[in-house]
Order: sequence, then C-alpha cells, then structure tokens
Amino acid sequence: MSDLIDEEGRVDKAEVGRRVKSAIAVVVALVVLVGGGWFTAKQGYQAYLDFRQKSDYIGEGKDDTSVIIPSGASISQMATILADRDIVKTATAFREAAAKEPKATSIQPGTYRMKTQNPAARAVAILIDPANKVVKRVTVREGLRVTAVVPILAKGTGLTEDSFTAALKDPGSLGLPEYAKNNPEGMLFPDTYEIGDNPEAGAILKQMTKRYSEVAAQINLEARAKTLGLTSYQVIIVASIIEAEVSRDEDRPKVARAIYNRLASQPPMNLQLDTTVNYALNRSGHSNLRDGDTQLDNPYNTYRFPGLPPGPIANPGRKSIEAALAPAEGPWKFWVAVNLDTGETKFGETLDDHNKNVKEYQDWCRANPGKCSS
Repeated sequence: MSDLIDEEGRVDKAEVGRRVKSAIAVVVALVVLVGGGWFTAKQGYQAYLDFRQKSDYIGEGKDDTSVIIPSGASISQMATILADRDIVKTATAFREAAAKEPKATSIQPGTYRMKTQNPAARAVAILIDPANKVVKRVTVREGLRVTAVVPILAKGTGLTEDSFTAALKDPGSLGLPEYAKNNPEGMLFPDTYEIGDNPEAGAILKQMTKRYSEVAAQINLEARAKTLGLTSYQVIIVASIIEAEVSRDEDRPKVARAIYNRLASQPPMNLQLDTTVNYALNRSGHSNLRDGDTQLDNPYNTYRFPGLPPGPIANPGRKSIEAALAPAEGPWKFWVAVNLDTGETKFGETLDDHNKNVKEYQDWCRANPGKCSS
C-alpha cells in the first residue's frame, strides 16, 4: 500500500502536506543555488571586463561624437585630446596603438566622425581613414561677380560677409597675379573648395586666386594669349564677357570670335555690350538697357568707349577661358540669345542679320512675360 494511503484506504492528507512542503523547499534551494551561481558568474564577467578595460576599451565604441584634430598636433597631443573626450580610455593606449601603425604619422588635421569609448587601435584606424573626416565644402559657380561671390562664401563657411569684404580691401595679400593690378574681379576661380576648421576669409580668397593661377599655368594662358596678340589679362576680360553673354558651351567659341571680329573691324566698331554697361551700373541677371544707359561716362560702357573694358566683369570658368584662347572660325560680329530658357543664341554677320535675330528675341519676350527684365 502506498505510504500516502492510511489503513482505512483513505489519502493521508498530513503526509501529502509534508511531502509538498519538502518539494517546495527543494525547488527554493535549487533556485537560490542557480540564482547565486548566475549572480556570481555575472559579477565575474563584469570583473573580467573591468580588468580588460583598465587601460583600453573593448568593443566598437558607444555614442556618436566628433573630434577636432588641430593642425600640427603630435601623436601625444592627439592622445590627450581623445582621452579627455572619452574617445579612448587612456592616452597611453592610443600612443601605443599609434606606434604599431605606420600610417599614424600621416593623420591630417580636421574634424572626424567617431564614437566614445573606442579601443585605441580602432581610434587610430578611424583617424587614418580620410572617409571619416568631416569636410566642409563651398561651391562657387562660373560667371559670378566678386560682389555675388561674397555671400556664397559667407554662407558656406559660416564667416560674415564683412570679413570677406574687409579681406578684399587688402588685395595685396590675396596672391593676385601682377597683371590684375590689385583687382580681384576675374581672379576668384569658380570651383568647389574644401574649408578647414577655423577658416579665415583672407585665406579662402587666397585659395581661390591660387586655383586661378594653377589653371592659368595648366592651359598655358600667357603663351597662348601672345599668339592671339593679347595679354593674359585681356583674355580673362574676354572670357568674363563670354561667361556673362552665353550659357551653352557650343556658343562660347563663337562669341569669342565675334568679339575679336568687332575689335579688328574697319572702320573701328565698339563692342556695344549690355553686359559691360550693366556691370558698371551694378545690375545683375539678364537686364535690358534703359534710356540713357549707353551715355554713361564709365570705361565699362562699351557703347561709348572703344576696345575692351578695363577689367573682367565676372569670374570666368575654364571653358570660357579656353574659348577665349581658341575662338571658332567665322564672320560673325553680332549675337543675341533668342530663348532665355534654353540659352539658344543666334549669330549674325551683318546688322540686318542681327536685327532679325533681335526681333525673334523680342517675340519670345512677348510670349514669355516677366522673363525679359528691363
């Protein structure tokens, strides 16, 4: 008979109760034993991690951050900066990791995307990879005047417009070519520029004039200008006019030829360009001349004064400079954009040709009110 059944065949409730209590006690004991073991294991693992990370972190970093490596910083200085920011555990760990990486000596100054609590070797690997560098860029497009370049540079760099204006008032510090005669117009080469940390207005402008000089050397500006009977500066003046007059690449060499044909015409023919007059009047965009504008007493008024204007009217890009150096062959002396949306430009040899093209432009303006400013 089961010891849970009494002599009369009934369930011995007292015995059942005792056995249930015993079972519960066993379960509780097991829970305590297992829980205590888990706690002990967890504490042991944490102690292991603390030991491993006593001088260097492990893993792949924690929170996103960024750090600035100053210009001229040594490995030791970098180590201190990173340790102070909790990007690495200790400066010593970074120095030791850098000593094992030959490329560490090529770490460039700048701002880098990183995480906090990196292993030192990982921090070194991040800093030697240019892809992790935060690069600020500003793009200056072709055909802008200096006055239009200034706000673009200010917005792109975070500096004030006044800082650039002040720097432009000291043209001798900008690295301009001697033939520019301290006039930065035409010399701020349109391009995309990388802006470093703590930028200075003068340094950025000098970077642009340096780029101009580099391009001038690449295309052999001086020698090629001489073959046309022109100076380097005269070529840039022509290129600036091309940039202001047309937008399609195929039209640039034809405008260059038309300009040279006018300059060489007999009897002499003034250039008669709205763009140069508008430059003198500080008007931007495609502005038609108004009554009296052609009588303006200003050397940029090419209706009144013969030859090229005294300086560029914009900062030309490479394509316009190349067009000024390699004009197309043709008899044209006149041109006009007949569609301001597409930039379609028509060329003429005679005044009658030009008048027909001007009428086409005027018809387009009437069909597109508001697009032809006056």
